[in-house]
Amino acid sequence: MLSVYASAAAILLASLVLGRTLLHLLGRTEATWLAGAVGFAALTVAAPLLIRLPGRAATVAVLVGVAVLASLARLWRTRGTRPRTAPGAPLAVIFVVLAAASLPFAFNERHGPLGEGIYTNDQGAQLYWTDWLQNGFGPEPKAVQFGYPTGPQAVAAAAAEATNAPLLDAFNGLLLAIPVLTALAALAALDQLPPGRRVVAASLAGLSYLGASFLAQSAFKETAMALLVLAFAVALTELGRKPPPGDRQPHPRRAMLVALILFTVASVFVYSLPGLVWFAIAVPIWLALELGTGRLRIDVAELRAEASRHRRAIVAVAVVVVAVGALSAAQLSGFVGKVGEVQQSGGRLSSPVFPGEALGIWPEGDFQVVRGEVGGAYPAVALGLLAAAIGGLAAARRRDFGLLAAGAAAVVVYAGSRLFASIYVEAKALAVIAPLVVVAALGALLAPRLPGIALTTARYALGAIVAAALAGSTFLALRAAPVGFDQRGDELESLAGLVRGRSVAFLGVDRFAGYWLRGTLMRSPGGFVPAEVKARQKKVWQLGLGMDLDTLSPRRLDEFDYAITTRAGYQSTPPPNLETVVKTPSYVLWRRSGATPPLRVIDKNGTPGRVLDCASAPGRRLAARSGAATVIPEPVTGGPGAWSLGSPFDAPESATQSLDLGPGRWRLSLQYHSQVPLTVSAPGSKIELPPSLDGMYLSEMGRGAFWPAGEVRVRGGGPVPVTVDAARPSQLQRDLGVERRVWLGTLAATRSGAKRLALHDACGQYVDHFTVRAGRPSGGP
Repeated sequence: MLSVYASAAAILLASLVLGRTLLHLLGRTEATWLAGAVGFAALTVAAPLLIRLPGRAATVAVLVGVAVLASLARLWRTRGTRPRTAPGAPLAVIFVVLAAASLPFAFNERHGPLGEGIYTNDQGAQLYWTDWLQNGFGPEPKAVQFGYPTGPQAVAAAAAEATNAPLLDAFNGLLLAIPVLTALAALAALDQLPPGRRVVAASLAGLSYLGASFLAQSAFKETAMALLVLAFAVALTELGRKPPPGDRQPHPRRAMLVALILFTVASVFVYSLPGLVWFAIAVPIWLALELGTGRLRIDVAELRAEASRHRRAIVAVAVVVVAVGALSAAQLSGFVGKVGEVQQSGGRLSSPVFPGEALGIWPEGDFQVVRGEVGGAYPAVALGLLAAAIGGLAAARRRDFGLLAAGAAAVVVYAGSRLFASIYVEAKALAVIAPLVVVAALGALLAPRLPGIALTTARYALGAIVAAALAGSTFLALRAAPVGFDQRGDELESLAGLVRGRSVAFLGVDRFAGYWLRGTLMRSPGGFVPAEVKARQKKVWQLGLGMDLDTLSPRRLDEFDYAITTRAGYQSTPPPNLETVVKTPSYVLWRRSGATPPLRVIDKNGTPGRVLDCASAPGRRLAARSGAATVIPEPVTGGPGAWSLGSPFDAPESATQSLDLGPGRWRLSLQYHSQVPLTVSAPGSKIELPPSLDGMYLSEMGRGAFWPAGEVRVRGGGPVPVTVDAARPSQLQRDLGVERRVWLGTLAATRSGAKRLALHDACGQYVDHFTVRAGRPSGGP
């Protein structure tokens, strides 16, 4: 966990120092905690451009390090010329938000991929793409090639290089740093509050309910976009403020104007072109409010004079914007064609996210649960709406037009997504709204004075209730956050070290396999990153099924030097040209020598084989061919519905099912996903299985790869009970109500004894694969 915090600290330090220096160079001598957002935006723009230089992420880390040191030196030299700010509130905010964002790791008593399986597997792809950005090994990932925005990913890669942290830890550091920067931006917007209340309000804005929910699924684009929109709102408000009378210092408007441009450009590197929509809507609304109230008067002559005085700065900014646009245009143009696909994708959601969740008060830890299934939803929404209404009214009275404009733009974007985009995009739009609502609501309810609104004591009481409800809702989201397990990932990493640089067919079910096997030229039939290799037509892989060596045709298998399968007994026998290199507790690494024989299979739906039915016309035709079949004893299986407990069930608990087995030795194989260790028991057999969310999908929970689950010796034949015991959660998890769940899939029993028969002798036998002599009419593929 230390490397996670080291990466978060590196990102925070670079963002704060670079942002503060940039604002100071632009004339903003007064310190502002908006600097963190400015620096992060600058890193998000610069890192993906610099990471293409020789040395990749190491070069970025060095350049950013030099820039940070130079910035610190400059700030030290000018320390007497700028007003000092009390560090108490910002330090408290950083500590509180970091501690809160770390709760999922504490609740799960481990650190690993957030959200794996239960919420999403998207981080597996992000990690693989970022590893390519960091090291440049292998072909360029298609998503990166198409222009997928990689600003935060490049920042994470640089942080990994700077701290010597594993990339997964650096990514988790990025996930922690973003809410801290969001809270600091909120701190800049809440200067009307006393320090204690300011810390509370800013911390809750940094980690609102939906912010915590998206953190729980390793989502950084949405939280980073929320940061940029909130920072944009703060900068707009400052842009509208008049300079103090007689102030001869450069007016901070120039700094805020550059900051606005920087936030806008950074949104493209975070969210691609759709990220511009929030700002394109907010600016006209802000201008209308400023002009309508008379606070902003457009004097063309003054504008010309300002442009003349600052022409060098304007030219410099224009050159930078054009250069960045030119460097990224090729990639962005390729991604534009993919945006439509994303807009119509349901993503990880099966139903729309209720818009009331954006208000920050929600009595359910899982943000995906629809309103009709959540007790207390209506009171929660009513309280959130009341707080948001008071916040909006207060912002209007104090003429905080930046916050109003950004909030209105966010609502318009959400309304547009409801009309024209998918539920997945709707959820993203709601996540962007969330920090704005908290800043507006608590900024009003906790303020010492509120123009036009009396009843101060009642308002404070309501503010305390709202703050408690916001904190409780965030706690529920963080408590529900799943964290993946890395035992099998560690096994794959050890295998990758043996075959570095070689081509590998991964025949397991794990969306993170591309990252675990980084440094190899890995492909898989599952459509996983880095690239898909097509399964054979007679054994097409789909969700809920395992894979084995028969999943690939001989021609496809010959494209690889190595293959990896699980160690489960419920799978096809290997071709004769494959030999075992090494076995781990869960996997087998195979080496290919020479061409694979032209093995064909009968149609089979993820099973190791199929009975050759010679009573059917296709079976009779195949049996009449000249060739040979590899037959194996027919497996005995029990489906997910045969367990005594339905899935999922909460640990600790036991589930049992019986398999009717004949005499002999049987190997047990099991599909499962579990957040606790499992013990699989059968007569004369007992084996421990590690907790695992590998390859878990929302539509096929508990189903995926088969894993070895012990052996039983049956003497007389008959029903054999198999029991799965889920371990008891830890004391901390029980005390805090952290759910630990188990999903069970198919249980299979197999026997050894493969033999080779002529095709005409294989009728009624369980055929693994077969060959036919050349020159004969084609049979099954």
